[in-house]
Amino acid sequence: MKVSPASEVRALYEDSAESYSKMMDSEIGLPIYADTLGRLADRIADLPGPVIDTSCGSGHMLARYHEVYDSARALLGIDLSPRMVAITKDRLGSHAEALTGDMRDLEAVEPDSASAVLSFFAIHHVDPGDVLTALREWHRVLRRGGQLVLAAWEGTGPLDYGSHSDLVALRYTEGEVVAWAREAGFAVDRCVVEPVEEMPMKAIYLESTKP
Repeated sequence: MKVSPASEVRALYEDSAESYSKMMDSEIGLPIYADTLGRLADRIADLPGPVIDTSCGSGHMLARYHEVYDSARALLGIDLSPRMVAITKDRLGSHAEALTGDMRDLEAVEPDSASAVLSFFAIHHVDPGDVLTALREWHRVLRRGGQLVLAAWEGTGPLDYGSHSDLVALRYTEGEVVAWAREAGFAVDRCVVEPVEEMPMKAIYLESTKP
């Protein structure tokens, strides 16, 4: 089964950008974000370079990182949806750069330049081969010691959007995600599978380093 093309994914998020942003107003307060971003801030405290959110959505993760953990760090948000990018720009203003782009090809980013790459709940929109392509691209832009923080829906087969959309997206297992990260050149430091609040699904949370 192949995932829906990027044009259909973009259209979904263009249509739902405002409602997604409102949802994230409360979602960003969940403990998983504090735990993840807090650990990340500690790990890159002495490492120069921007934090890049490769599927930044409405910019909430970058905004929280700036507000709570490091107000001086350069930030870059990239998203497939121009409307999401516009919302991110409004939210962060001069504190971050935001660009329309594809997480599999960060052409605007120099090699070995970033301190951290974030990818939260986006790889379900690409096929397994493109997950590896994205991971290799994230590895390219990270400097040595740079951190990858990735969250993904856990499981096998398609993600069920119910009546909200007929988009085809795929869940992946913890073993698959860990294997792809290692194949792309990362050292996996932490990987857990946890239930997601108010949703009948589990998520993979992976933290890894570019050696």
